[in-house]
Amino acid sequence: MTKVSYHLSAPWSSDWNNDCLLIYDRRLLRNAVTARWIRRFKISYAVTAGESLKAAEDFPRHLSKITSLAGSFASRRLTIVVAGGGSVGDFAGFVASIFKRGVRLVHVPTTWLSALDSAHGGKNGLNVGGAKNQIGTFYPALEVHLVRAFLETQPVERAFEGAGEVLKMVLLRGLRLPAWPEGNHGLKARDVNRWMWSAVKPVVQGKMKIVSKDPLEKSGHRHLLNLGHTMGHVFEASLGIPHGVAVAYGLAFASAFSRSKKLCSSTAYEKIISHPLWTLYLPSDLYVRCLNIPEKKILGLLLQDKKRTQGQKLRFVFLKALGRPVVQEIPVALLLKEVHRQKSLLRKLYG
Repeated sequence: MTKVSYHLSAPWSSDWNNDCLLIYDRRLLRNAVTARWIRRFKISYAVTAGESLKAAEDFPRHLSKITSLAGSFASRRLTIVVAGGGSVGDFAGFVASIFKRGVRLVHVPTTWLSALDSAHGGKNGLNVGGAKNQIGTFYPALEVHLVRAFLETQPVERAFEGAGEVLKMVLLRGLRLPAWPEGNHGLKARDVNRWMWSAVKPVVQGKMKIVSKDPLEKSGHRHLLNLGHTMGHVFEASLGIPHGVAVAYGLAFASAFSRSKKLCSSTAYEKIISHPLWTLYLPSDLYVRCLNIPEKKILGLLLQDKKRTQGQKLRFVFLKALGRPVVQEIPVALLLKEVHRQKSLLRKLYG
């Protein structure tokens, strides 16, 4: 069972003094708060965050360097501490799961997105041929340390990205959170960060309640966490937009799709789309660009999706109401038809 701890300032453990390897995002050295903490580790390995870090073809090179640094440590004593965002967590989590047949893993997520989502639940992986997470393991960390002092070093834009995952959990679990700071333009970083920190604990707890019922994705219950991700991954891969923003547009797509399939009533749909967090993302020309991705491109990415079941069908997460998700297997053709419907509707509304 992963122990999640919340800290106002940089944490330290006596276990990190010896037989410990820190794998971290080298950009963290640019900030005095995180750089000072990193320098306390005797052995560390810096990486460049991003999806290219997870390229399977580059992994042997990284593993060779990591082995030269920590190969002499006994597996029963070695701890790998990971500091960074989602891509660093995925990469280093995979390393920990296979190095010496598995060593102790500790996550210290330093982006809002990773603190809210990817550092929890034990999923990690590498990309193959541009397709995300085609190789991976389930390997939960022994500890996750969420550090306000680290998270508040990010620009406001990173908080907006993280808010996409907050919105996902609001829709999945019907979470009630403090009111978002008024106005989206000219917001002060301290106000945004204060709100994001208040959301971390309920969002993480909500996610782990779902994970605990299906830790290895065997029963299908954990698939609920893919709400917004089917089309979100298409938007992210096609346009290169940040993951959290892509998920937010994926949530918009899934919500509208749920209404068009009549899985939710008009009253339920109004409650879904009335949450204040939607104003961070919609209305938006970028969502129009998402829907205008060529159909052939969308189809190709959907057929690579791990949620594909058989033939040209995949599992899609819909919403019956706020806090009432449902998973259905649908033909990819139906999803493409919905893309066309939403695109046509936006043209009528906005010209």
